[in-house]
Amino acid sequence: MLNRFKSWRERGWVPIDAAAYELAWQRLGGSVATHPLVVARLSEFSGIPVRYLAWEQGGEVKAAIATWGRSLALSKDELKRHGKKGLFDLGNAELILPVAEEVQVPVRHRARYVSALNEGRISTLKSQAESLAMARTPEELSKKFRYNQRRELRLLEEAGGTVRPVSEFSSAELASMYCDLFQRRWGFEATGARHKAEVIELLRDLLIGSVVFLNDAPIA
Repeated sequence: MLNRFKSWRERGWVPIDAAAYELAWQRLGGSVATHPLVVARLSEFSGIPVRYLAWEQGGEVKAAIATWGRSLALSKDELKRHGKKGLFDLGNAELILPVAEEVQVPVRHRARYVSALNEGRISTLKSQAESLAMARTPEELSKKFRYNQRRELRLLEEAGGTVRPVSEFSSAELASMYCDLFQRRWGFEATGARHKAEVIELLRDLLIGSVVFLNDAPIA
């Protein structure tokens, strides 16, 4: 019965290796949650085998997915099913799947928060009750908003605040600051706090951003 469900999910798809998936991602696009390195490293960290699949037309890969069992890779549901709930936390990450513009493919593996950028390219998409509030690119921000940001930064610096790049801190330091700020903001422990430093270290070469300090203490 399980093999029958697997055959149904993968109908029309063919197995590929990690290198072929990476090439498809680089060519067709994607997001952090479908990034080849993120998928590979967090799958190994979780001990959950990842299976890569491609949709081909005319001998060319037109779409690619990374899967964990019945779901797309890095699924919270699959972590829970393997007894590893909360091992790491990517939040409600947007899933941009590597799919060419000119095709429409069926994705029968479970997934949440598939990007609107994939609309028209995936034939099996269904609306879900929750949606994501997406950050705008700097080019989309109004002049007034950017002016206010510069003003707020100037006021912070005048009050003794500093902004330091994450590259100045170790993974353990970043994990400690993040978990402390999360606890103070929300009143409960951050998901995956126990392994936060390990996860940050795994994804270190992909990490960008800053830490905001006031009176030598991190505040954001």
